[in-house]
Amino acid sequence: MDTQVGTGQATGESGDAAGMAAVREALDNIEADSPDFCQVFCSPVYDYDAVLWGIRSIVGSDTEIIGCSSSGEFTEAGSKAETVTVGIVASDSMEFFTTLSTGLGADHKRCLFDAVHNLPEPDDPEIDQYPHRAVINLHDGIVSIGDEITKLTEQYLDDDQIPIVGGSAGDDLRLEETHVFCNGQVESDAVALALLASEDPFAVTVNHGHEPISEPMTVTQAEGSTVHKLDGRPAFEAWRDAIRTDAKESYGIDVDDLEADSEEFLMLLGRYELGIESEPDADAQSIASRIRDFVASAFISTEGYNIRWPGQTTDTDGSLGFTVDIAEGTELRVTHSSKPDQVSAVETAASNAVDELGGDAVAGGFVYDCACRAMILGDDFDDVVDAISRSIDAPFAGFETYGEVCSADEDYTGYHNTSAVVFLFPE
Repeated sequence: MDTQVGTGQATGESGDAAGMAAVREALDNIEADSPDFCQVFCSPVYDYDAVLWGIRSIVGSDTEIIGCSSSGEFTEAGSKAETVTVGIVASDSMEFFTTLSTGLGADHKRCLFDAVHNLPEPDDPEIDQYPHRAVINLHDGIVSIGDEITKLTEQYLDDDQIPIVGGSAGDDLRLEETHVFCNGQVESDAVALALLASEDPFAVTVNHGHEPISEPMTVTQAEGSTVHKLDGRPAFEAWRDAIRTDAKESYGIDVDDLEADSEEFLMLLGRYELGIESEPDADAQSIASRIRDFVASAFISTEGYNIRWPGQTTDTDGSLGFTVDIAEGTELRVTHSSKPDQVSAVETAASNAVDELGGDAVAGGFVYDCACRAMILGDDFDDVVDAISRSIDAPFAGFETYGEVCSADEDYTGYHNTSAVVFLFPE
């Protein structure tokens, strides 16, 4: 059997019906009677407990299940709103382990420590015969500490050879409450992890499609995820000045006439995001270097910047609001990305992932893409799915996140916005 991937996507009048329909469709695409692993992406219109009950009733008791609430779901067949979407894996050459820990907001260090240490240790007899490993990290998307969550996962794994992929859970852009799942457990304010141990290497890539259009600006006043000043000036004013010419030329918008909450305001916050260019600390650089040396399939393309979305900005005076903390002293550049650039970036990530498997046939995989990209593309988001399909001739399932996790490169932090993370398995 080697490794097989199947995907399914369904809607229904109830969560259990939608869950059963989605996983039945996925099972139709594999030879195994039941999968070893199932990842679930679910719109908040459904009762999550019912969805998991429906899935479990079909796959049986031995399948490891993780997942999260989302802000859009897709498979190789296309994207749909308000669905239950699953990706299943059956494999003779992989083992899967899952865990969930709560209390992320109150004590994220304890939460991540518990989650990681409920997985097998690197030298555990259960996995010591598998030279290639990866961790999927799905976490509450409202706590706004995705960067710290990723760093702590790396730290507590205490294994330089494990790349981490995944994303922040969504809730159809309600920004109210997000949830993660692990087997029969559904929790907000939590993190779910899956450890994948494999005889063969994985492919892990990320790309974003934004290009800098401004000179560097330094964060001179910030509090948490709110940046008050850039180079001593009100942050929104500095951002607006940086995009003025390009916004007029590209979209015919006079930024001095912007009104908060207008379609133009929200669109420009998505098209003109901030890019962080910073030197990693020595320990992080050393760890990431060894990851790349060991996991030959981990290839990263981010054009030199971690992207940060200022989508929590609420008015046209003063501050810029982000979904993760931005420290004082951080250097930022304003970046720009068009619709074609967004599609091209995802296609590049997908084609790089296929290349990194070194000619091995692709069984399938998972894609963690950003809700920001969906906002930029609107009705054209299926162009992204088509672009991935042009590169990956295999099943894939994905969701639109509130932030993406990919920690496999020495030059960047492991947490991203408006980026596509592609995670593939060879047959």
